Amino acid sequence: MELAIQTWEAYTPAARRRVLNDLGPMGRSALSELPPGACHIGLLQGTSHEAAAVLAAAVEQRGGLVRRRGDAWLIAASLGAWWQGITALRRSGQACRWEVARRVEASLMEDSGRPAKDMPCRDRVLPVGRRTVVMGVLNVTPDSFWDGGRHLHPDVAVARAREMVAEGADVIDIGGESTRPGAEPVSAAEELRRVLPVVERLAGEVTVPLSIDTYKAEVAERALAAGAHIINDISALRFDPAMAEVAAAHDVPVVLMHMQGTPRDMQRNPTYDAVVPDILDFLDAAIGRALAAGVRRELILVDPGIGFGKTLDHNLEILRELEAFRLTGCPVLLGPSRKSFIGNILDVPPLLRLEGTAASIALGIKAGVSVVRVHDVEAMRRTARVADAIVRGYRPARAFLSLGANLGDPVAQLREAVRRLRRLPGTRVVACSSVYRTEPVGPVAQDWFYNLVLEVETDLDPVRLVAEGLRIEDELGRRRTVRWGPRVIDIDLVLYGDERMDRPDCRVPHPESHRRRFVLQPLVELAPDVRWRGRSAEEHLANLPPGQALEYWGPLEDTAG
Repeated sequence: MELAIQTWEAYTPAARRRVLNDLGPMGRSALSELPPGACHIGLLQGTSHEAAAVLAAAVEQRGGLVRRRGDAWLIAASLGAWWQGITALRRSGQACRWEVARRVEASLMEDSGRPAKDMPCRDRVLPVGRRTVVMGVLNVTPDSFWDGGRHLHPDVAVARAREMVAEGADVIDIGGESTRPGAEPVSAAEELRRVLPVVERLAGEVTVPLSIDTYKAEVAERALAAGAHIINDISALRFDPAMAEVAAAHDVPVVLMHMQGTPRDMQRNPTYDAVVPDILDFLDAAIGRALAAGVRRELILVDPGIGFGKTLDHNLEILRELEAFRLTGCPVLLGPSRKSFIGNILDVPPLLRLEGTAASIALGIKAGVSVVRVHDVEAMRRTARVADAIVRGYRPARAFLSLGANLGDPVAQLREAVRRLRRLPGTRVVACSSVYRTEPVGPVAQDWFYNLVLEVETDLDPVRLVAEGLRIEDELGRRRTVRWGPRVIDIDLVLYGDERMDRPDCRVPHPESHRRRFVLQPLVELAPDVRWRGRSAEEHLANLPPGQALEYWGPLEDTAG
């Protein structure tokens, strides 16, 4: 019989009863003996007795339930128990057992559904399925271990956040309470005094999501109202019972981190029965709490909590087995930046831990980590991009932008817009078309436009790329008053690879691009064969009806500044 493995995720008693009842007599016989936390139920058929016995013994050792009928094995266990079984199969060194381990692991990871390319963050997105996301750390505290005191003043904090965005941060994580080992807690009022002015200003100034690093529901609620997009809770919803409800009510992503104890006492002799299975079970229980409160499954991230209640050996074991945390079905966040385990290995202070951070991040990406939380954004963005290229075959997206202007000095405005687009993080201008003078579209009488198309390669997701275009328009003085009216500058995303997206703030391919001569003529100059809506750019241009006059103006020069 061919090997068949099927697993089900069941976080509530009702869900577990439903799964077991559907499995017939063998499942129903397990109903009365189901252990607490056995949220993952599996049925294995056609596997060798030896492989199934190894898996079952390891699962039972950690409190899982096993039933067997003929060549069918029913297993109900926690994620930690399943991982213990998977590692037992791998340690045997036999190819057939490795294959069973691989199939079990793949089935457990797929129970929650495949993650999307982009995790929604209110009006922004986190591109967790495209490449490694870089989260920049912004501590607005006097006592954090690395940058405590540097960014206490809102002006300094905002400037540092802007700098990190320019360096390539995909999200800014803002914290107002130090969680270093031995740190004393601060009141919600003090935490809010530190973070709210920063969140309020950044919400209107940067195009990346903002994360609030807090375990207090009141702080999260106020920060979200001020414009934050993500909750990063080091307690995994344990310290404040209202936190899960806040996350659910605002429908925002939440990071669930493992920590043993509290920051004040977490490093006082931390102990585990088995570090990775124990952390997996902790995170699995946290996922259950979040789901019970109404948090959407696709908005949960998990963090094994490097340095939070762990010895050096614990941290190294977690890093060696990082792939285990993918069993949760959630994007995994890793935060090794300049932490003490690196200092213990190299015998160096935080200032000299950059290379150790880079090594940890590169290996984390190899293990499937989706988000890295770092202090040194530019260096770690480069580390992540190289690792992504090696491990995931990642390449930047090919996109086309249409630019137009008919107020002031239109050519100068185009030139400045191209200069600013060149400075976008992770973005390279591949080619710039000639400039064309085009008759305006619409009912408003106005001067002719000057138009061009840019081809770019970019790490930015489509939503972020559109937002950056709007930001540049605002900086150059565009005011949106009259539809179809004259404008200082207009920047539209026309195509983004082969992607289709239909959001209020981002529609690709641009819905009118195949009808606009001022887009198609310069686009054909750059990429006549690029296709959308079943035709190439050249074919779209050839099929346009007569109308909309267009004149060649010439090349756009001097945009490299």
